[in-house]
Amino acid sequence: MSAETTELLGLPYIVPSQAQKHVTHNEAIRTLDALVQLAVKSRDLAAPPADPAPGQRHIVADGATGAWTGKEGQVAAWLDSHWHFLAPNPGWLAWVEEEETLLVFSTAVWIDFAPAAAVATGGSMLGVNTDADETNRLAVKSDAALFSHDDVLPGTGDMRLVVNKAAAEQTASFLFQDDWSGRAEFGLTGNNDLTFKVSDDGAAWKNAIVIDHATARVAFPAGTPYREPLTANRTYYVRTDGSDDNTGLANETSEAFLTIQQALDVIYGTLDLAGYNVTIQLAAGTYGGAEKIGAQVGLGDILLRGDPTTPSNVIIGAAIKIGGGGRLIVDGVKAQEASSMSQASFAATGNGIIEVHAVEFGALTSGGLSHVYAEQGGVVRLLQNYTINGGASRHLRTVQLGQIFAAALTITLTGTPAFGTAYAQATNLARAGVNGCTFSGSATGTRYLADALAVIFTNGGGATYLPGNSSGSETNGGRYM
Repeated sequence: MSAETTELLGLPYIVPSQAQKHVTHNEAIRTLDALVQLAVKSRDLAAPPADPAPGQRHIVADGATGAWTGKEGQVAAWLDSHWHFLAPNPGWLAWVEEEETLLVFSTAVWIDFAPAAAVATGGSMLGVNTDADETNRLAVKSDAALFSHDDVLPGTGDMRLVVNKAAAEQTASFLFQDDWSGRAEFGLTGNNDLTFKVSDDGAAWKNAIVIDHATARVAFPAGTPYREPLTANRTYYVRTDGSDDNTGLANETSEAFLTIQQALDVIYGTLDLAGYNVTIQLAAGTYGGAEKIGAQVGLGDILLRGDPTTPSNVIIGAAIKIGGGGRLIVDGVKAQEASSMSQASFAATGNGIIEVHAVEFGALTSGGLSHVYAEQGGVVRLLQNYTINGGASRHLRTVQLGQIFAAALTITLTGTPAFGTAYAQATNLARAGVNGCTFSGSATGTRYLADALAVIFTNGGGATYLPGNSSGSETNGGRYM
């Protein structure tokens, strides 16, 4: 600026002995009229509009042409039927009417003045050191961010950050990323339980800690170094539309487990029953088997329950195997082969115990399979009336000190199931006790095989007591009695 103009806005001075002082004064007034409370119509025009209104102002865009040539970034004002140009200084503010955005001139360019823009648009978008967008309406790039209680007004002394979601199935969480790929997340993710989860690729996630919102119970789906002692009976739910990443604590898709194996793993691996009982409740559908070798911690019963009224509504298509001192009660299911399986529908080994209540036994078509199997001190107790509507290599098989017991039951056979080896087989010091039972219907195959000092005890039921159409046999010191 020269000595004849003001330092900041370049307004002309009236100098001594100047003629037509009103011209200089009017020029200054006109410039002030263009700059004070600066609001431009646009900032994206490179050529002047064809028919501007008096007083209309624009920020000239890059690549200016026509009367605006060479005036990029300047304020063009249509005054007295001519374009007048005002070169901005750092700190000038301009409101862009078409965008409802406040700009600030910084060194050489106009930039969005985000805090003022957010206020002017009702707080719809705010970017700090970066651009906000329709998804990330608040965006911050910074080495740190601070939220503190209000000690200026002052406030209450509290500082509370609220993250709200629309419905239970939505998400309200904090997500931590590595190069924009998720690695950890905690919050309400798809339900109302507080979930802590991790990922090694940003796609597959594993729940580490889940706190049930209704009971405040803590679950460790991936395992825990200590066990949770129960303070009441508990039910875990398994559904064909569940997920093994869930807690299993509610009969909902978002909560129930997918597999029986997951339920057993959680019970045997994370709980101290402490005198309480645990039920695994199966929804209608078909499930794979499960195996658990090892004793439970704490006294109490573990019940695998389907539909005791109509067991065929809940099908288990592979082996349920318990060993190592473990115990399991099974009630209200139909056991049948759906894929390759080992040994039997229900197998107890290594001092494991299975108690079987109201069940149905379907067909096992692969060779050598049994409906019920016990070995190495394992015990299977059949405690309620049940139905056999499909054959197998054996219905009952016990070996190597295994034991099977069925007493005073009504056993219904439908469709004349066939037993390729025998209805009951015991060998190597094992014992099968089938006494006082009533058999309804018939079967084909050998009735019994007792071998190698094993005993099949019927309490004098007689040679034709067990189902079948072929005589049984005793070999190598085995006894049928």
